[in-house]
Amino acid sequence: MTESAARVIQLRQPEKARLSAGPAHPPAGRLRRWSQLTLAPGFLVISDVLAVAVGFAFAYILRFVLEIPRAQEIHSARAYAGFLAVATPIFLMAFVAYGLYQRRHLVSVVDQLFRLATAVLVGLVITVAVSSFVVRGWPDYSRLLLGYVWIGCTGAACAGRFAWVLWRDWLQKRGISVRTALVIGAGPAGQRVAHHFAELPQLGFRVIGFLDDFLPQDDAPDEGPHVLGRIDEIDAVLAALQPNEIILADPTLSNHELLEIVDRCQGLPVTVRVFPDVFQMLVSEASVLNLRGLTLVGIHAAELQAWQRMIKRWFDVVFSAAVLVVCSPLLLFVALLVRLDSPGPVFYAQERAGRDGKRFHVIKFRSMVHNAEAATGRYWTVREDSRRTRVGRWLRQLSIDELPQFINVLLGDMSVVGPRPERPMFIAQFSEALPDYLKRLREKAGITGWAQVNGLRGDVSIEERTKYDLYYVDNWSLWLDLKIIIRTIPLLFRDSNAY
Repeated sequence: MTESAARVIQLRQPEKARLSAGPAHPPAGRLRRWSQLTLAPGFLVISDVLAVAVGFAFAYILRFVLEIPRAQEIHSARAYAGFLAVATPIFLMAFVAYGLYQRRHLVSVVDQLFRLATAVLVGLVITVAVSSFVVRGWPDYSRLLLGYVWIGCTGAACAGRFAWVLWRDWLQKRGISVRTALVIGAGPAGQRVAHHFAELPQLGFRVIGFLDDFLPQDDAPDEGPHVLGRIDEIDAVLAALQPNEIILADPTLSNHELLEIVDRCQGLPVTVRVFPDVFQMLVSEASVLNLRGLTLVGIHAAELQAWQRMIKRWFDVVFSAAVLVVCSPLLLFVALLVRLDSPGPVFYAQERAGRDGKRFHVIKFRSMVHNAEAATGRYWTVREDSRRTRVGRWLRQLSIDELPQFINVLLGDMSVVGPRPERPMFIAQFSEALPDYLKRLREKAGITGWAQVNGLRGDVSIEERTKYDLYYVDNWSLWLDLKIIIRTIPLLFRDSNAY
């Protein structure tokens, strides 16, 4: 290792210690002990046991105390005690089978919600089958109560895990239980990783530096972590800093170089992860087909079939109609504010390109001065854009200006979920730089999308956004649409890229 590299690592040692130890104040020691206790999988097991009990109590009260609907016969709570005793271990085993105690499935509450709903349903079916032979008097059970049990246990378990996630995120914001990461590659992909972890400290990752063959040592791209040395100096850097994670974010590395890095980490307490390029993102959801000894890996599915498009279209119509009806008072109020705030029309229609390049006019509440582009020319909206009106500023921050786009969905020009529609002039420009860009036009444009809920909204890298758009196009499912919609809701109130 070079002398300068050793100097850089020595300078980074205090930073590593600070990141590992958390903030220097008296409660840190107690918080660390509490974190070790509460962030362990065993604590989640206890929480889930309580959630199952609460779910059963909720179901019994709803069915036989409040009598919703009126019960012909009132069952005693004691009659279901045996059922609860059988259900609890079965539910926990179902949770284990669905990976609900694995770290990679505990990041998002939305992901846990779908897994919990399925696991509780499976556990309930197995419990009914087992209890039929074990619990005396089982034939007298209430069928409706089982439905309430499913709702109650799913809701209680999700609430418990939501509280757990909030507690974990709070600890990690304070530097407790943080994992340090060394990023291979300080280019745009590596900077995306570092920026993401810096913007979301609750994820519990801190980038302590980069290894890069092209940028000078001790350089700090975008005023972030420093470049600690070249990639071939990884052994010395690992020995000096002992990071918990290595993130490979250099798309120029060959397969041989990637495997060599992984091989050099063998036997070390470090996890190796890859920030994927487009191909790797496709392979991450690859399907394996074994044709009697011939193994084929599918990395690209055909376009949506007719029945899938029908399901997606019916969902779009029902969901959009419901949103427009529920939000109609808000729409009228916003229209009045826009009209009173500045001269010009209430709505603004702009030409965009949708599926297969078909052009249509997207409808939005006007958030800028009338004929803004006539004076400034066409360019993307930027932070603190001087063209915004007073009302338009908060309309864009809360994404309320996009509510009229549900009319576009009803008309069939857009979908609720999909790649965001771009203006034709930008599509021509982006497709020249990114040959795969046009593949995102295989499906209808959406009001929200996979890229947007992953922080790629506004003036961000088109290459990165395209990766997520292509992932969505190739991996569509109704569950994925629901997941994106649920993850969009909190972004309406705290999206820093909404301007």
